Amino acid sequence: MRLICVGDSPKNMDGRPCSTLSEAVSEGGIFLRISGREGVLSALRNDQSDVAVIQQTNPDPLLIRTIRNNRFSLPILVIARNLTAHNVAEALAAGADDCVPITVGPVELLARLKAIVRRVMDHGVTSQIITVGRLTVKEDTREVLVDDELLPLTQGEYDIMSLMVRRRGSLLNKAAILSTLYAGREKPISKTIDVMVCRIRQKLRARGIQKPFITSWGMGYRLNEEAFLPLGARAEDEVAPVQQAIREASIPVSAGLGVTAMAGEMEGRRLVENVARQPVHQD
Repeated sequence: MRLICVGDSPKNMDGRPCSTLSEAVSEGGIFLRISGREGVLSALRNDQSDVAVIQQTNPDPLLIRTIRNNRFSLPILVIARNLTAHNVAEALAAGADDCVPITVGPVELLARLKAIVRRVMDHGVTSQIITVGRLTVKEDTREVLVDDELLPLTQGEYDIMSLMVRRRGSLLNKAAILSTLYAGREKPISKTIDVMVCRIRQKLRARGIQKPFITSWGMGYRLNEEAFLPLGARAEDEVAPVQQAIREASIPVSAGLGVTAMAGEMEGRRLVENVARQPVHQD
């Protein structure tokens, strides 16, 4: 079993496991990796762990929610010093799989860790694949494809692309993007987001996608789903209304009918008028 221990309390900010967890690791033959709160997302990306153990003074759903919002599906177990029914419920609602007090014994903790991993294996882990027209995002392998061909993106560019695809239809401001990408770490200037979005645009335009994002100046970005429609789909959609308008503007006329009748009627009127004008001869 591969376990990553995340320190999120004043006594364990560097991720060092508490004594109970240390005993469970030694007894269960667990491979342990440690991480502080800062950089936990990078640690999770670079190491395929089976379980994440978060050590906290009080269960705080913020870190749990950050991990879940970044689409990490590994189980999360929280070890906390102060547990109440209310904060346990909040942690579970945020995405934790289990919460135990710091006083839990190593035997019980090891059993809980094994039970969590067993449940995941029994249910299986389905790969997260999101498709938007020509665009495919594979979250299990962190790949973006256009027309089934890999789009080369940096780690930050992938994170932005994945976030915008998952939140398609919503306008994402720079603050929300920075908070998601750099949770727990020092955030760069907001201009960094503009630069990465610009680079993603250039790479997508090279694949024939001209307007992948809609920019609301001073507000943020939104994925332009119409830009990813399959080739030819937009042309057909544009031609159809024109053809419909032409059909509606056309007046069906049976050849000769109506025109001939109108001509005959007018000729008859002229004959009557001519006869009326002729003088009457009396014998």
